[in-house]
Amino acid sequence: MKKVLWSISFISLMLFTGLSQACWNLKERSNIEGFAELDDVLILSLKDAISCKPLVNVDVMLGELEYKTDSRGYIELPMQPFASQMEASMSLKASKPGYISLSTDLLVEAGTVLNRRLVLSPVLPPGKTRFVLQWADEPEDLDLHLKGPDFHISYRNMKNAPNRARLDVDELEGYGPETITLDRIDARQVYDLSVYNYSNEADFKGVELIYVYSGDRLVKEMRLPANKKRSVQVLQIKNGKFNFLNKPTDQKP
Repeated sequence: MKKVLWSISFISLMLFTGLSQACWNLKERSNIEGFAELDDVLILSLKDAISCKPLVNVDVMLGELEYKTDSRGYIELPMQPFASQMEASMSLKASKPGYISLSTDLLVEAGTVLNRRLVLSPVLPPGKTRFVLQWADEPEDLDLHLKGPDFHISYRNMKNAPNRARLDVDELEGYGPETITLDRIDARQVYDLSVYNYSNEADFKGVELIYVYSGDRLVKEMRLPANKKRSVQVLQIKNGKFNFLNKPTDQKP
């Protein structure tokens, strides 16, 4: 697990200063685990994929119904319509000026919504690409890795490719997001994106989602396969084109 690589002094500094890598606070995590459901309320939370700041006044279409996020980035919904569903989905569209619109499905399983934490990516300049990973509470520690012609962006090397690529968000406590931005795609080069599982106690659950953005649009949303492997190869960019993959491997990072 990558956390063992941290020095004791750095961990102590985090504890002393109260710094945290978590995008979602304790209250949001508690709500997600069902405490809000005791009050028959389902909370959707929307945040910025780079800063993790709550997004206010996001226009959300849930099925045919219209909502807008409050000052906390929340939308509160009655839990009852979801509680009786063993397996279902409901279309969701979220939009806000300055952000790339998100179109996805709320996934309901055993009476609860699996993906009630949503992030939006700020609009990118032409030519830039962004990859966002989201997942559930387990595995706790998943990581995006982007390998280019002469760089490897990951938690170990968050910004080792200046003006080419960077890891914007490194989430250590489940749910995501993990976010990598690629500044420019060279059609003569090959780029590989993978997800590594550093949580030895849990496997990929099949609910992990990758969002691929380019410029001002969402190019692709894809779900990773459930598997017991250490890593999953997500996509390869070759000749300037995206080739989406789902190949679990035992490759070490």
